[in-house]
Amino acid sequence: MAKDKISYSWQINALDAKIKEDKHDNVIYNVHWSYYANKGDHNVNSIGTYYMVYDKDNFIDYDKLKKSDVVGWLEAGLDVDSMKSNLSNQISILEKPVDIVLRPDW
Repeated sequence: MAKDKISYSWQINALDAKIKEDKHDNVIYNVHWSYYANKGDHNVNSIGTYYMVYDKDNFIDYDKLKKSDVVGWLEAGLDVDSMKSNLSNQISILEKPVDIVLRPDW
C-alpha cells in the first residue's frame, strides 16, 4: 500500500434483530458499524448505527448473511463520500496538527 494513500474498511460491530417477523427468524433492524481510515501510522474511525426497514421480498436468512450484504446496505443508505471526506480531514490534522495541549507545571 502506498504510504500516501488512505485505505478504508468496514467493521460490523453488532446486529439488532427481531426474534421473529412474519415467518422469518432473526430479522435485522439495526446495524452497529465502524468505518476505518488508515494512512501510514495514522488511523481514525467513525462509528454509528443504521436502521433497517424490513423487506420481506429481499430478506436474507441470518445463516446466509455475509458481511458484504451488510456493507452493501450501509453503502446504499449512508453518505460514504462525506464520511471519507471527514476521515481524510481527520488524518490531515494528525499529519499536520493545528492544536496542542499545554500542561503547565504549576
